[in-house]
Amino acid sequence: MRFARARVESFGWTDHRLLVAGGRGPWIDLRAWARDDLVRRGATEDRANDLAAACVPGSLSQALQGGDVFLDLVDRAVADADGRWAWGDVLTFGNAADPASYRDFMVFEEHFRFGYEWQGKPVPEVMYELPVCYAGDPGSFMGPFDEIPWPSYSERLDYELELGIVLGRTTYDVSPDEALGHVLGLTILNDVSARDIQAREMTGGLGPSKGKHFACVAGPMVVSLDELSSERLGMRVRVNGDVWCETTTDRMVWSVAEIVSWASQGERLPAGTLLGSGTCNGGSSIELGRDLSPGDEIELTIEGLGMTRNRLGQPGRTGARPRVRARTQDGHTAEHHFLT
Repeated sequence: MRFARARVESFGWTDHRLLVAGGRGPWIDLRAWARDDLVRRGATEDRANDLAAACVPGSLSQALQGGDVFLDLVDRAVADADGRWAWGDVLTFGNAADPASYRDFMVFEEHFRFGYEWQGKPVPEVMYELPVCYAGDPGSFMGPFDEIPWPSYSERLDYELELGIVLGRTTYDVSPDEALGHVLGLTILNDVSARDIQAREMTGGLGPSKGKHFACVAGPMVVSLDELSSERLGMRVRVNGDVWCETTTDRMVWSVAEIVSWASQGERLPAGTLLGSGTCNGGSSIELGRDLSPGDEIELTIEGLGMTRNRLGQPGRTGARPRVRARTQDGHTAEHHFLT
């Protein structure tokens, strides 16, 4: 099964429609199918429109929170599809996942080893004891062919090619053996990074925020596990048409099942949660000692999951910056008005 979100522009307003496809079949407009199915079963057209919109919103995450009602509807639509609800060949894809929650891990050893060595630090034992992650911003996601904004506070943007794991069910305290039963599918993830501000803020001992929360890319589709090779998926980066990285998913220290299981321990992950694998080996420009410039085109591909192609925008105008404070001798900061 494949899931996607088509972007619809109408009268200056942007909407999304959920699409589903079985195997190599055509993309089906899921809401249109649900509306017609309701009419066939006796609903009036007006009521069918309302019910279909409620069951099949433009958000994949919201739809998945309908549980088995939504998933059963998907199965019936794919089995019933005969071309009447097929979407046209010309598609403008939005971000596939629009996640309800987002966590990003680091499970490719060559990448995280580089990260610690770049900082002049040894690789901590915890990287081999449990999957480590940070909490990202679900609201930062954009489409697979959108322009990536360049924030005013950064001079060093970077891409990160990752495997994205989308949960299809609310997930809590699952074991690795149970975990894959909670996965809707996989997608391409680009965890865009502002390297200079990221390096500065993380010296404070907390996870990245301004270095990450301005842009993430997911898409163009979410593909169920049964449509993918179980052994490994090829991963590739092109920048302005030149290949910068080629690797595979079998270089992960922690598996998809282990990532999902650990993420769910002690916390309830809503359906539509996106879990990132972290950058694949060689999957960022900083590892290669190369720089990106405004206008560069970044193309990320994962076997079976399609391709994203995003261009870097121009740097934003100078924005507000915090005013540096003087370090005190006794730990008692000088008095300031707490609102301004």
